[in-house]
Amino acid sequence: MASGANRPIAAVGIFRHPHVSTATSLAHEIADALRRAGAGVWETDRLEGEDVARRVAETDLLVTLGGDGSILRAARAAVGHDTLILGVNLGRMGFLTEAEPDGWEGVLSRVLSGDYWVEERMMLRARVVGARVVGDALNDVVVGQGALSRVVRLEVRVDGDLLTTYVADALIIATPTGSTAYALAAGGPIMPPQQRNILLVPVAPHLSLDRAVVLAEGVRVQVVVRGRSPAALTLDGEMMTDLTPGDMVEVGASPYVARFARVRERDYFYRTLMARLVPRDTTNERI
Repeated sequence: MASGANRPIAAVGIFRHPHVSTATSLAHEIADALRRAGAGVWETDRLEGEDVARRVAETDLLVTLGGDGSILRAARAAVGHDTLILGVNLGRMGFLTEAEPDGWEGVLSRVLSGDYWVEERMMLRARVVGARVVGDALNDVVVGQGALSRVVRLEVRVDGDLLTTYVADALIIATPTGSTAYALAAGGPIMPPQQRNILLVPVAPHLSLDRAVVLAEGVRVQVVVRGRSPAALTLDGEMMTDLTPGDMVEVGASPYVARFARVRERDYFYRTLMARLVPRDTTNERI
């Protein structure tokens, strides 16, 4: 697990969820420990803006204090950089986190000493054809109901060949990481994170294909909004743009990956799967 090839961790950012009461005090504890270890530290409760983007680009390790949603935001903020992500779980499931609030010291100490391995996870890139709308997602790209909350008709092509036309509330295009999120709630399969497939899962399909479809990594998925109902494009649960009939969204593997610092055994996913599927008791929501 230890690797002499691991780069030293000199600059660390701490992203604390703004609506979790314990995040601020824990962030201060972690920052103090990092400074005592000789690392440069900065803290934030948001990951938007040019100044934050510059800081993330210069950061070796980004520690998130929240749930999987916080890690999704961190992964998008780190797109295109070598920044490693380490999540401390203050949420409900913590599929992507590495440490618990009562165990972060041991985990962080190992990472700072170089005793970690890097897990790379596939991301998706979505773009609206003909528009300046491009974004990356770690979990999923969703084309779904727009402002009218009506079912949408979505013509789906794979590398230009017609697959089917969905009549549904939404179509989820997910990574293996996202297979345990919205896609799982919609009846999709669980996929191990080291896979590099693209998963299609319709949400509440009506008289159309109602099975999940697993595609190869290298394909391009084209989704065209048909019918008269508007739609919306979201990336990792965050609104990207509204869509009108005739708009096409093209989705494929991103040229970038999310990079996580891990200290657990490499087969941790299977060992912890069932425990992660049962949310723990918490009052924190959507973190």
